[in-house]
Amino acid sequence: MIKTIALFLMLAVLTGSLISQEMTGLKLTEKKSSLNNFHTVNNRADINSVYEKTLQLKKRKTVNSYFGAGYSFIIFTNYYMSSSYPVLDTRNGTFLTNLSIFFGFAIAQAVALEIEPALLFASSQNQVNYHLSVRFDNKSYAHTVANSIFALPAVLNVRFFPLFKQKGFSRLIFLGGGVGAIYINENNDVYFNDNPNTIGGSFENDTYIAGFASNQWAPVFRMMAGVTGTGGQFGFGGEVRYNIIPLKQDMSLPFATRFSNNFNSVEIALRFYFSL
Repeated sequence: MIKTIALFLMLAVLTGSLISQEMTGLKLTEKKSSLNNFHTVNNRADINSVYEKTLQLKKRKTVNSYFGAGYSFIIFTNYYMSSSYPVLDTRNGTFLTNLSIFFGFAIAQAVALEIEPALLFASSQNQVNYHLSVRFDNKSYAHTVANSIFALPAVLNVRFFPLFKQKGFSRLIFLGGGVGAIYINENNDVYFNDNPNTIGGSFENDTYIAGFASNQWAPVFRMMAGVTGTGGQFGFGGEVRYNIIPLKQDMSLPFATRFSNNFNSVEIALRFYFSL
């Protein structure tokens, strides 16, 4: 009988010890302040180490993500591009339009990655004159009277927040850059003649082609700075960008995207954020 009681007590002590250890492990993952309640633990440094590892795992699993849409005003820096596609065409009251959507996520406290496809389109009635490097239908000059462009850029942006430790508005300021690709299609109505500045008065000696088209792919490199959303469920921001887009130049074709050696632009973007 005594042996049975002794065996029972030993089992109770072992069971209590195991439960105590399990409770200790559970509490460590909840609150660091609970460490102060374990006076019977001999190695406090080991518990701190376990706790820190637990926190690090939680930090790695926490990813802040967002999505949204933006509208940009584009100002081309090349003469032929800006002549063919101004920000506002006063002849027909149309804007050069650039609409984008984006999805991003934080990979660190101060760094975010973002993918941003966009749609750029514009049209104008400006007459743009081209001196062709190769005669077309035995004529040296081309004059476009209807210009339209359609482009699909897709860029991977990286944003760095140098003041992310601040508690005020300044924590939302960022610097960044991006790299990607763009598909560009340009379509013009063109008169060809030997007059350097104008379309012929009688049109009899002019060659007219409607819907003359050109398309190409080009790389995109971007620098940018601005302010992101406010950090809540919904926010808005603004930024200034400079896009570097080299083009395949061919001055035998009467297109702004062929006479220009670049599609570079200054971009003023307004963006609306939705947190996930």
